[in-house]
Amino acid sequence: MLGMVIFPGILQGQPLPEDMPATCDNYLYISGESNVNQFSFTYNSDKPKKSEKGLSYNENIEINIPIKEFEASNPLMYNDFLQLMKESEHPEITVSFSKKQLQIALQNASEPCPEIRITIAGITKIYNIECSLAKCSGNLYLKGDEVVRLSDFKLKPPAKLLGLVKVNNEITVNFGFIITFTGNNSISATL
Repeated sequence: MLGMVIFPGILQGQPLPEDMPATCDNYLYISGESNVNQFSFTYNSDKPKKSEKGLSYNENIEINIPIKEFEASNPLMYNDFLQLMKESEHPEITVSFSKKQLQIALQNASEPCPEIRITIAGITKIYNIECSLAKCSGNLYLKGDEVVRLSDFKLKPPAKLLGLVKVNNEITVNFGFIITFTGNNSISATL
């Protein structure tokens, strides 16, 4: 279930980084190219659903994004995207990161952002992504991007027209998550 994950006040008493100059949006953006064109698939969430969980300090923040809710830059590629991502067997892309690592990154600016786990088509890969933590309207904003290979997730880049059009193995995944501080010593990650 996509939505907001509530967990006990991990950041109690922690100062937030400085304000971001740009607006903060919850999104996941996948872009790539073939030998003839570029394409993208975008998921934006302006109305996150709320899901409460009592997570311990060492647990992960997990955000599930329904593959069917992505919008394609070229609508003719939408069904190919669903098939490539094995949507019928694995209907969601999951992005997760450690609460503990997030707290360490907030306490010490020299620490890297948390390791990000991306699960596509049932395969999970861990990435050390250069990302940024910033304050956004009193909330924490985690933003980053990473180039990933489809083959790492056991996905074969599609080819069309007897191989004349071939999708490159590398795609770029960009994301932005708002982490909200709630009134009951909890915070939540939304998308």
